[in-house]
Amino acid sequence: MSKDEKKQHLILHDKNIFKGLLILSIPLMLNNLIKTFHDVIDMFFVSEIPGYSTEAINSISLTFPVFFAYISLGIGLSAAGTALISQHLGSKQMEKAKKFAANLVMIAIALGVFLNIGAFFLAKPVMELMGTEGYTLENSVKYLQIRAFELPFVFIFFAFTAIRQSSGDTVTPVIYGVITIIINIILSPLLISTFGFGVSGAAIATLIANISVVPFIIYQLFNAKQGVTLDKSILHVDFDIVRKIAKYAVPASLGQSITAIGFIIMNTIILTYGAQTVAAFSVGNRITSIILHPVMAIGGVLAAYLGQNIGNQNPDRAREAFRKAMILSVLLMGIGSFIVIWFRAPLIGIFIKDDPTALNLGVEYMFYLLIGLPLMGIFQTFMGTFNGTGNTKFTFAFSIARLWILRIPAILIFKYTTQIGSSGIWYAMLISNVLIIFVGIFFYNRIDFMPKIDIDRREQRLLKSSV
Repeated sequence: MSKDEKKQHLILHDKNIFKGLLILSIPLMLNNLIKTFHDVIDMFFVSEIPGYSTEAINSISLTFPVFFAYISLGIGLSAAGTALISQHLGSKQMEKAKKFAANLVMIAIALGVFLNIGAFFLAKPVMELMGTEGYTLENSVKYLQIRAFELPFVFIFFAFTAIRQSSGDTVTPVIYGVITIIINIILSPLLISTFGFGVSGAAIATLIANISVVPFIIYQLFNAKQGVTLDKSILHVDFDIVRKIAKYAVPASLGQSITAIGFIIMNTIILTYGAQTVAAFSVGNRITSIILHPVMAIGGVLAAYLGQNIGNQNPDRAREAFRKAMILSVLLMGIGSFIVIWFRAPLIGIFIKDDPTALNLGVEYMFYLLIGLPLMGIFQTFMGTFNGTGNTKFTFAFSIARLWILRIPAILIFKYTTQIGSSGIWYAMLISNVLIIFVGIFFYNRIDFMPKIDIDRREQRLLKSSV
């Protein structure tokens, strides 16, 4: 069997679904781990800026929800692409898969350029609206404006990742991702400290790293020996395909974007508790993301797993993949949380060195964050399931409900009706993560696990004869 056939057999027919999920997820887990390592390095070096340790950390962390609001559109586009292309591959419709892939790339480039322009000019008004000032305002604006120029290249990478993962290739995107991260890790300390660019140095390093791999990605899109490839004959806009991609991309993208806006509002509320609470929140999130990334990888792989099995008209195997992914995600989160919870104080102390109050707040925050991480395993599994089955309207509602209906109101209730201070933030986050599980169950029970693509009769006969 060819590599493509082996991957498809693993997804569609191998009896050990746990094995398939792990084999496909491990490359993404390693990539996410290295990415987190880079983020931690960035935070460490900006925290070493003399006299501005807390403000420098906040300059980067407060821009995260803003930048995420932009890239979330690419994430939604990638989710739609993975679902539709994988279903075409599962139903043996390679030519249609290629046409969807070509249009996905063209949409990604156009959207990336448009957002590049918007993100650059909106940087200062948005950060002022969040309530930042002084050193934090100046440097967060510079950071956002520099990173705005990476959006077209990041969106190309999102499209490439969706195309490769649809066929079960989780390794190739990870190789490029690791190269990007290594370049970033090398450049960050040089630009931040050695050459004295400070916070801006972190943004410049990320921009250079993301641009550096795009020529190779474009080459592979047209010349890969396995999986879905492009050729010049299909590089034209097909408005029917664009509409189909948009049908599933828009709900997922809007859900992510509105969630990101919610995080901007949430960070604005957190800012009212002071710089020490912001620092504790930021560092705690960075550290615990090391544990969270593996289940995000499983959720991403699950989307392709479900897409191919649904396209293959095997809903029972799709449901079984969901159950196995849920068990795996909760188990990994439970083990990771149990290990890290005992070492949270020294881990926080690596980044918050001269502020005992911020350190204590970080230790308290991480306790509530860690005991709730198994719930995040459930959340990510539901997200992968909604995306992979093409039910991105559920992705939209699920994302919005957790933040806008549950979390932000809970934070405001604790803030204005109690005297417990920043602890109310931690309580609200845990409560929202518990309650959203019931919403996920409600939506899951409404999934039919049926194809969201057209499978003509000829293709159906081919499919049946191949089983």
